[in-house]
Amino acid sequence: MIDRLILITGVWTQVVGTVIAAIGETMIIREERLNQEPVGLRLVSIGNGFEAAGNALQAVGAEKLSDGSIGETYRVIGDWIQASGNVTNVYAAELQFSGKELEGLNLDIFGDTVQSIGAVLEAYGATLSTRDYSQLLAYGNTLQSLGAALEAVGEVYILKEMKDLGLQITTFGSYAQAAGATIAAIALTKQYG
Repeated sequence: MIDRLILITGVWTQVVGTVIAAIGETMIIREERLNQEPVGLRLVSIGNGFEAAGNALQAVGAEKLSDGSIGETYRVIGDWIQASGNVTNVYAAELQFSGKELEGLNLDIFGDTVQSIGAVLEAYGATLSTRDYSQLLAYGNTLQSLGAALEAVGEVYILKEMKDLGLQITTFGSYAQAAGATIAAIALTKQYG
């Protein structure tokens, strides 16, 4: 029972983190347009911290509940990879907040790419499962992966001095990631709740 609780707590903690990060990304667009202090970066950092904790809890719970199948193994590895990407994004946001924008952006691209790889491994693992709601889980993880990849693409545009477009793409990606995390959380809650 406790293993299920750890897993469910993790997936919903991750959802909270993705929503906080998406709100932060939205604030960054407004702050850039109005030349305001970058408070949104702090929310992106906090959100990624929640995501990292959620992914780690999810990995621990999933590992304890695992039936030992290859699909479950891919999912657990994907959770840990996503958590490492989130931790990277926390540090990247803090670098940007402290004025080291170039270093932070480069690290952010790496962190989002790592997150995307982790989510796609989770999605692949879900496609190998015969459990109820596995397809829904695969869809949610796929959307998360695409969202993280879009965030990385947006940050590349920012580096190439197309900041407005880059911020819009990054923000869209963060909302896609939040939607994917929510779909995955619903699937896992139905599987284990």
